[in-house]
Amino acid sequence: MSAFVWRRLSRTAFGGALLLWSSACKPEAQAAAEAPAAEPPVEDAAEPDREPGGDSATLAAGTPSVGDDDDALDPPAEPAVAEAAPAVPDVPDEPALPEQPYRVLILGDSLAATGIGALLEKKLDAHPNVDCFRKGKSSSGLARPDFFDWHDQAKRQIEFRTPDLVVVILGGNDGQDLTRRSNGEGKRVAWNHEDWADAYRERVDSFLAEVTGDERKVLWVGLPTMGMRSLEKKLVLIRDIQKSAVEALGDKGMYLDTAPFVTNEEGDLLMQAEVGPRGKVQELRSDDRIHFTMAGSEYFADHVYPSVLEALSLPDVQPDP
Repeated sequence: MSAFVWRRLSRTAFGGALLLWSSACKPEAQAAAEAPAAEPPVEDAAEPDREPGGDSATLAAGTPSVGDDDDALDPPAEPAVAEAAPAVPDVPDEPALPEQPYRVLILGDSLAATGIGALLEKKLDAHPNVDCFRKGKSSSGLARPDFFDWHDQAKRQIEFRTPDLVVVILGGNDGQDLTRRSNGEGKRVAWNHEDWADAYRERVDSFLAEVTGDERKVLWVGLPTMGMRSLEKKLVLIRDIQKSAVEALGDKGMYLDTAPFVTNEEGDLLMQAEVGPRGKVQELRSDDRIHFTMAGSEYFADHVYPSVLEALSLPDVQPDP
């Protein structure tokens, strides 16, 4: 073969040219040349990623090891490769719905006894997989069992309602001296005494022991921010104790910090917000900056509701009209 032809052949065509030369010079090697070549081992590898805008036909045929040459011999035809179907994104499985509705019990002071508790109960009862019950007592708390003993009442309600989840809204009235229970249990501790925090923690732990169980969880709704400085200063301590006690329960306890939806970005009390499905801006608090208006109660209940469903691992299913 001439040097001219040799220069024009690319490396891809080199094997073909060599085969022609061998056929002309060595007829006895023809049989060996015509024998099928051994197939290279097929690697069990994923299809290479395609570059944006790539030609699917080129990718299906494979990419040559060197650049194309006009004079290169055509490679033997390869069988068409079926293009892989587009990958289907994984869709997380929805939690299985219970055979019987979950039973939710709301316990608490005036926040549970009036607007917020009533509206939250109504909203939960509208869910097809929830049955909701409520027990509230205004001016009550854990500090004054001589006025209303929540340890005793919680035990009775648990036995009567057999809930799967207990929602607690309690503590706004607890910034005062601690009194003993009617049976003599508990310590009498003044509000400003150094032992108050530890004694109150014991009461929260004891109350939680009554409302939780092997298959029962608690969602403790953190006390909303108040517009009265002296009251808010007390609530800071009470919130911290309640949160720490609930977190100590592990998977059985969930604490909802309500500050993000009752204060603005600067941390000031939120007095107005969009309320309800129409999103109408309404007043959330009364003039004392403590009590909620009815619109404020609806707003607060609407923000607690998703956390209740989360605690139950339930989707937000709208009831049939």
